[in-house]
Amino acid sequence: MKTIPVTIKDIAKSLNISSSTDSRALRDHPDISTQTKKRINSLAEEMDYYPDSIAQSLKQRRTNLIGVIVPEIKHTFFSAVISGIEKIAYRDGYAIIVFQSNESYSRERVNIRALISKRVAGLLISISQTTEQSDYFKLLERQGIPFVFF
Repeated sequence: MKTIPVTIKDIAKSLNISSSTDSRALRDHPDISTQTKKRINSLAEEMDYYPDSIAQSLKQRRTNLIGVIVPEIKHTFFSAVISGIEKIAYRDGYAIIVFQSNESYSRERVNIRALISKRVAGLLISISQTTEQSDYFKLLERQGIPFVFF
């Protein structure tokens, strides 16, 4: 049976508090008492509450996602690089999303556009062997998305 996801409003209603207090407590805001935070976090866990990352990304205009584009994951070098990126990203509160270009310039462009639409916080790119133009990297600059080549 499919259930409707629990929202901040549901938690606030259950505890007879405001949604803004609920929201601040879930973000560990210093203005909310430790006791109130514990009550809210306990109920959130009990109700299987998960923050709405789509709503957060709309508000912040970015996500906690880092895009990674590699020619092919099957190569030991790139799988090791992805593993290292994921380890550091996770430590700092980010997740990664990995795309393969399959050594194709056109696929690389499609991947970059897809990552822009997902509002990534940044990109790590190993360009394909067929890449000869850099016009779409200028698009990343115009969008204010930091990127690094490796």
